[in-house]
Amino acid sequence: MNSQGRKRRFHFKNIRPADPAIRCFGDWLPENRGFYANFRRWLQDTGYGEVAVMLYSVFARQAIGFIDKPYWIIDPEEDLPRFWQHLCNRSLSAHTLTGYHKGMRKFAEYLRLRNQCPPKPKAINWDYFTGTLPAWLQEDIRQFLLHCQRSWKPERAAERSNSMLSHLAGPLRWMAEHYPLDDIRDLTPQVWYAYLDHRLGAGILPRTTNATLSSLKHLLHFLRERERPVCERFLMIDYLDANSKLPRDVPIDQLRRLLHEIQSQANVAHAGLHRLGRMDLAWFLLMLHSGLRTGEVRFLRLQDIDWTGHKVRIEQAKGLKDRLVYLSQATLDALHGYLEVRGLQEALSEHVFIFRHKPLSLSYCSERLRTYGKRCGVVITPHQLRHSCATLLLNSGAPVLTVQSILGHKWVDTTLGYARLYDGTVAADYYAAMASIEQRLALPEDRLAAPPAVGQLIALLDSLRSGTLNTSQSEAVRQLRAGLLALAERENVIWDVKVHPPGG
Repeated sequence: MNSQGRKRRFHFKNIRPADPAIRCFGDWLPENRGFYANFRRWLQDTGYGEVAVMLYSVFARQAIGFIDKPYWIIDPEEDLPRFWQHLCNRSLSAHTLTGYHKGMRKFAEYLRLRNQCPPKPKAINWDYFTGTLPAWLQEDIRQFLLHCQRSWKPERAAERSNSMLSHLAGPLRWMAEHYPLDDIRDLTPQVWYAYLDHRLGAGILPRTTNATLSSLKHLLHFLRERERPVCERFLMIDYLDANSKLPRDVPIDQLRRLLHEIQSQANVAHAGLHRLGRMDLAWFLLMLHSGLRTGEVRFLRLQDIDWTGHKVRIEQAKGLKDRLVYLSQATLDALHGYLEVRGLQEALSEHVFIFRHKPLSLSYCSERLRTYGKRCGVVITPHQLRHSCATLLLNSGAPVLTVQSILGHKWVDTTLGYARLYDGTVAADYYAAMASIEQRLALPEDRLAAPPAVGQLIALLDSLRSGTLNTSQSEAVRQLRAGLLALAERENVIWDVKVHPPGG
């Protein structure tokens, strides 16, 4: 009851937890109370429903009360598992524990963001990849992977490590199972071709086996540089001929339908869907108008955008190359619109695109394009937007070297392989070039006619002398006439016109 004798409105701060190990909210540090309120707002801004916000908040409230530390020294790796073990010892239903486990992941994520403590990298499952390989080969692969990681961005190290191990460990496991591998020199062309026949027989495309061969060669080059004897003949194995794919750009009408669908999503009234649509529109235009790769979009940071110069700096892209990419006005407007609803800056990472408080996942862009494509009847992948960017720029008159710089290609042939010239563009270029050729071949009639004879020129000069000329003009005509007569005498020209003497 309050002082007026009325019952106080329910609030969890007035309730003492049934678990004596959990401290009451009213006894918390003021900083922890503000931290908890910000956590709830962080969940709501992302678009979580009321049920999820309530469930995750209940976990956070109990965790803070149990750990009983200032939030800035709570260790997500040690303190939260300790509280989780306490929850598991209580008689809670499996459904409740499942919800609390989700809440623990979100609370740990928020703690890391606020305390600027990045999560520990996920450990590589070495037993899965190399557990059946000889010990010496396992060590060689570990050293090679460590060497590769030095040139990778930290945020992509785990993803690229798993990809590298997939290309290496699978083939080597098959080879070690079918052939004795006592030394790296036992990796011979005979072993490779046996593996190749096995994979091609299983329907694997040549492009995939070429990627595997490339990874194995990189491993051998790494070992050879460390003065390990390797089979030189393996390094000379040729790659299989793989049919070069035609550029897979998206027709203009399909791009229009897809863009309209994304813009419709960005204009809905629902806050969560509205934010999602604005974000999708921004990265869609970055790929279509500026040719960014999916990985470049996912790891783009706020400080990489030059709003004044209308450009984006892409650092350590494919091949460890940096480049500057210019932004269209439509892309700038879409980015500004998204950042207005992006969320609280202090509770988010520096990545531009955030989904549920995390940078975009590896499959996010493709899944969203698949969703939009189903609504408007368009089948598209994110990389096709990059093909479409190259195609649209070239067909709009952009020089191929400019397109090469925008896409970040080392070789111009790669750029040409990304783009497709429209039939209308080829026809227009042909007729424009042919018109220039015809103009050069068709000389004017006066240039085709024979030049006037020397006698005709002398007659013309005589007619000029009959006019009114001053002293200098008369002298110039006299000298010109004398020169023409001398030229006629040297060439033995016979005149058919009357020649007046110099003084006549």
